[in-house]
Amino acid sequence: MEYLEALGQILREIRVDAGLRREDCLRALSREYLGAVERGRQSISITKLRALCECLEVMPSLVLFAAEARLAALKLEEYQATQERMINDYIANKTLRNEDGAAATHGVRGRHAEKTRKAVQSLKLGGLTKIEIARKLGIGTTTVDRHWHHAQDNDQDT
Repeated sequence: MEYLEALGQILREIRVDAGLRREDCLRALSREYLGAVERGRQSISITKLRALCECLEVMPSLVLFAAEARLAALKLEEYQATQERMINDYIANKTLRNEDGAAATHGVRGRHAEKTRKAVQSLKLGGLTKIEIARKLGIGTTTVDRHWHHAQDNDQDT
């Protein structure tokens, strides 16, 4: 079973259990579009899923949770137990959080740039030339040059 098929089945079951016809969900999706989603033949955007879930009075995360449990061939209770362990691990490792992360605002390239800058400055203080630093770190001389001048700016500030 594919993800879209499982998602569509869950959405259809929720709609039918709520006693709603496809026509009752027209404010969220057209009748044809909803039918294609329920048959797993059409993907659905997060925005449209959210609108449909509002119509069905269910949270989108619960719909996705149920679809993933079905794909894993697990009962909801079993899947919930596995997910709770994973969520707890993600929270403990700060991989998953609901507040802005300072590290994420710089992005991966920003973190790499900071490491590179520190490495260039350290090697510069060790007496290496720009070309030697570039070879040692496996970066271009332009990058070394940018961080080299940044090191001079920091030296002048102190």
